[in-house]
Amino acid sequence: MDPEGSSTYDIAIIGGGPVGLTTSILLSLRGIKNVLFERHSDTSIHPKACGINQRTTEIFRIAGIEKEVYGHAAPAEIASRTAWYTSLGPSGSEIASRDAWGGGVYEEEYKRNSPSRYCILPQIRLEPILKRRAIELNPTGIKYSSEVTGITQHKDHVMLIVQQGSSSVKHAAKYAIVADGGRSFTDALGVQWLGERNIFNMVTSHFKSPLLRSLHPDPRNFITWFINPSMGGSTGTGFLYQIGPWPSASPSDEEWVFVCALTAQDPERFTQDTMTRRLRQTLQIPDLEVEMQSFSHWNVNAIYAERYRVDRVFLVGDAAHRIPPWGALGMNTGIQDAQNLVWKLQFALEDEAKYAGLLDTYDDERKPVGKRVGLSSLHNLRSHAGVMDVALGLGPENSVDENRRNMESAFDKGHPEYAAKRAAIERAQKTLDLEFKAPGAEVGWFYPCMDTQDEGGPTLHQGQLLGDGELNSEFYVPSTIPGHFVPHAWLRRGGERCAVLDLVPLDRLLLIARSCREAWEELGDKRVRVEVIGEDGWIDVDGAWERLCGVSQDGAVLVRPDGMVAWRGERGEMDSEVWRRLIDSILHAG
Repeated sequence: MDPEGSSTYDIAIIGGGPVGLTTSILLSLRGIKNVLFERHSDTSIHPKACGINQRTTEIFRIAGIEKEVYGHAAPAEIASRTAWYTSLGPSGSEIASRDAWGGGVYEEEYKRNSPSRYCILPQIRLEPILKRRAIELNPTGIKYSSEVTGITQHKDHVMLIVQQGSSSVKHAAKYAIVADGGRSFTDALGVQWLGERNIFNMVTSHFKSPLLRSLHPDPRNFITWFINPSMGGSTGTGFLYQIGPWPSASPSDEEWVFVCALTAQDPERFTQDTMTRRLRQTLQIPDLEVEMQSFSHWNVNAIYAERYRVDRVFLVGDAAHRIPPWGALGMNTGIQDAQNLVWKLQFALEDEAKYAGLLDTYDDERKPVGKRVGLSSLHNLRSHAGVMDVALGLGPENSVDENRRNMESAFDKGHPEYAAKRAAIERAQKTLDLEFKAPGAEVGWFYPCMDTQDEGGPTLHQGQLLGDGELNSEFYVPSTIPGHFVPHAWLRRGGERCAVLDLVPLDRLLLIARSCREAWEELGDKRVRVEVIGEDGWIDVDGAWERLCGVSQDGAVLVRPDGMVAWRGERGEMDSEVWRRLIDSILHAG
């Protein structure tokens, strides 16, 4: 390694948002020496992402912060419904409302999918939890007010130039992970962005408003979407949600976020007064008490990097994909990028020559996911205007008066178009499932490239794919077809209770056998740990594993450290040499 570096690490992380901090935690849990550089002096001051899906809370479970995250998340009574309103003022009306995010009628379905639950916690509350855990595991490696200004790649390391105060310091690392939110290094590495840019110009405001929830006709709703024909329909009118602080928020401490698209009538740049007027106009509460905390302009992009790896540098999170927030898939996808990458880096750090090919699979596996979620989130955004507005009879070709009259018919039971309008609104809700009830998109994604024997082809991966080859986003179909996440089941042994996921080691593959531990262990590969669910092993509490494992009593399922099924099969005539070659193939060992 280049001796001019003032300090050396296994991994250097650029960016200290939720993706970078999670990456550091996952590396530290594996004993990998890492350093994180964040240009800001502390965690984010803007609310940003807030929906945390089950694959991500599973990662927080592994990280040891799951319970703390739940403790600060929105309580269930205000975190499981969403609604559309004309306004919250005296003349406001509810257009539609529904359960969402694993709440209400979806609660049991989501419980079957994972040991962890969907929760809502804004980024400004999440990042401090991640920061504390990252520093606990790596006391000297989390460096704020440290801006990486340059990176060069060498044969066996990368060199980072870091501005810390008035000093410019060099740090060497074997690999670097860019989690800088796509601010500069993706472009600096010569990686092109693909997809759609600058789709909408949006503005977000973070404000305090005591007692606002008490003014809502249905305070169970987390997100309230507004549709006003004179304000550009759904996207232009905006949406509102509370961000705590929980668990001890009193009505006088309520903090909120309001988001809307800029329209032709709006000034190019909002001031605090402009934002306050716009908020009151949307809510139709002219005397609403508002204490503005911050507001920011941003562009909606649905873009992804053409490649996620450039030699010794890897892109994660927004540095690899910028995803519209409709569907809450951006931060989640970034954290799941890290989960895919870190265990592969651990193998490469132990034997770079042998596991060089394993690192290439990061791009192969994650890039299709980043592209897909960007497109689905863009679909969600456009559905508000293209589906819900259309159901109400709103359209840009109509005058404001025409749109208003069309919308009024959805509330007048005596109007001849009333029944048709209500039916259209119900159909629009089904289209919007992709945003509000989409476990297939949240936890059902899988890696087709791992299914080398095409086990999933004949059944469209047991229905996780639709007839047209697209992902079935509405439902999650648990499966042990290679490339899918290991199915959830509750287990018990003695006085201990755990989930299948809890058995997965950080540093080895897990073989889940149904019997014959000794027969599997005698195959003798140290890269594999054996557990038994069945006789003389863990008890399958409700029979879920037996239903889902897809192998006989003499079979087993092999799971990677990131929870993905790598192989399933029977003990049969397999010997140690065949087993070694299989493991080498799964780990792309040269």
